[in-house]
Amino acid sequence: MSLPELAIRNRTLTVFTLFILVVAGIGAFFNLGQLEDPDFTIKVAVVSTIYPGATASEVEQDVTDRIEAKLQELKQVDYLESFSRDGLSVIKVFVRTSYTSKDMPQVWDELRRKVGDIASQLPKGAGPSLVGDDFGDVYGLLLAVTGDGYSYAQLKAYVNDLMKELSLVRGVARTALWGVQDRRIYLDASPAQLAQLGISEASLQRTMPASAS
Repeated sequence: MSLPELAIRNRTLTVFTLFILVVAGIGAFFNLGQLEDPDFTIKVAVVSTIYPGATASEVEQDVTDRIEAKLQELKQVDYLESFSRDGLSVIKVFVRTSYTSKDMPQVWDELRRKVGDIASQLPKGAGPSLVGDDFGDVYGLLLAVTGDGYSYAQLKAYVNDLMKELSLVRGVARTALWGVQDRRIYLDASPAQLAQLGISEASLQRTMPASAS
């Protein structure tokens, strides 16, 4: 017996089956993801710690090994990857796949607490340890701001106001500012005038941080 013949003989079942398929298709259509960049969860965090002046071996023994031992206390951790080089420790924390996106905020909070607990056990001069867990953020729009005749300070003030307004737009989760320039003061002093005043370059450099603060 062919399929068309079977469908004709069981007309009621055929109509009911078609009705179910149509309803299911309509429901699936309206539940399809419509984001150009859909949300996805990256279950990896990076713990980076600076240790200026230390060799790679010292960083591994005094910083990386201690932080790894503390992080292994977390039941959510699947495994760790780390590397140590002169003055820097980097640890990648991989979370078990059984944890969902709803669980990740709590996981990252517990991770930060563990990193904070171990801070007092790190050698003097090491740290602070920074935890990066926002690798899943996707920037959907990039804006460039230019202005002829305006100073950098004026442009930065305008951009700060613009970021505040954009953060109020529905659907905007985060705004970030790139290309920020550090404020600097350049002091040009004549060696001859410094000598006349009895001021050395070393003493002038020592006073600059105090006056800047």
